[in-house]
Amino acid sequence: MSQSFNCLTLIVVTMLTLTAGRAMAQDSPRQLFEAGKYQAAIEKTGGDNSPAALYLKGLSHLKLNQADAAKDDFRKIGGDEAWQAVGKSAVALADNDKDGALAAAQAAVGHNAKLAEAQYQLGMVLDARGDNAGAADAFAKATEANPQMAYAHYYAGMNYYEAKRVDRMAVYFENFLKLAPNAPERSAVESIMRTVRGR
Repeated sequence: MSQSFNCLTLIVVTMLTLTAGRAMAQDSPRQLFEAGKYQAAIEKTGGDNSPAALYLKGLSHLKLNQADAAKDDFRKIGGDEAWQAVGKSAVALADNDKDGALAAAQAAVGHNAKLAEAQYQLGMVLDARGDNAGAADAFAKATEANPQMAYAHYYAGMNYYEAKRVDRMAVYFENFLKLAPNAPERSAVESIMRTVRGR
C-alpha cells in the first residue's frame, strides 16, 4: 500500500514539475519582463530582431541598469519610420537628452499613433520631464492600442496618481494587477490603492 502511494506521489510530483517547467518555457518575453525576470526576458528574445523584441530587450537592460546594452538594442530597431523614431527616442532618453527624446517620440506618434510602443515611449519621455498629465494621456493611449501592455497601465496609473486623478488611477492600477500579478511593483500599487481607498 505504502509502495503504491509512494509511486503515485512520485508520479504527481513529476507531472507538476513538468507542468511548471512547460509553463515557464511558454512564458513570452513580455510576461517575463512583467514578472521582473529581466535577464530571462533578454535571453528569451534571443535572435529575435523584430522592433518589438528589441524594444523590450532594451527596456529589460534599462531595468538591470545596463544603459549601454539598452542603447545598443534601441539603435538596432528597424522597421518603419514610427519604430525607428521609437528607437531614437529611447536612445536619447537613456542619454538624458530629454528634448531629443521628446522630439523623436512625438515623431513616432506622428507616424503611427496606433503603435502602442510609440505612445508608451512618449509617455516615458513626458514622465521623465515631469509632465504627469501628458504622460498619463500617452500611456492611456498605449493601453487602447494594446490592452495587454501591463506597464502602460502601471505608468498610466502612476501618472494619474501624481496628477491627483485617483479616479482614473484606480482603473489602470486594477488592470495592471490583473495583467501582471507577479510584477515587482505589485505591493507598492496595492499600498497606494489601500491608502487612496482609506481616504
